Amino acid sequence: MQDGYDQTLSGLLRKRAELACEVETHRQRWEDAAASLEAIDRAVLVFSPGLTASDLPERKRAPVAADGTTELQRFLLDLLRRSDGPVRTLEAAAALSAERQIDPRDRVAMTLMRKRAADAFYRLRKRGVVTGAKYGSGAELEWRLV
Repeated sequence: MQDGYDQTLSGLLRKRAELACEVETHRQRWEDAAASLEAIDRAVLVFSPGLTASDLPERKRAPVAADGTTELQRFLLDLLRRSDGPVRTLEAAAALSAERQIDPRDRVAMTLMRKRAADAFYRLRKRGVVTGAKYGSGAELEWRLV
């Protein structure tokens, strides 16, 4: 390999090995989840033999629109459109928890809502839909539509 691409090839091989390991990990997790799902289905049928596969509940993924926004991103964009000025991350989290009927005294749930709102805002900023500016002396940001 004297053609000058030794480092490139080495990097590609290292990255390939890393991704192959990740694929195998996800494949194993998927197989474990599928086996658990099958076992639960069999257990449900033991207690209610009259059920069919179509009667078993399915959890649906959050819908993704053609433009790539999720339900949460659409909620935040609507919130920004309805507001008179910028919206702070904590305000968005409070509105989100109210929308989802989550108790605002539940610190764990509110932390999760804040993190989800911030992540959705960051994704929107990456797409150029919103801008975020630091608010006050803390790390909280306030968001505006572009």
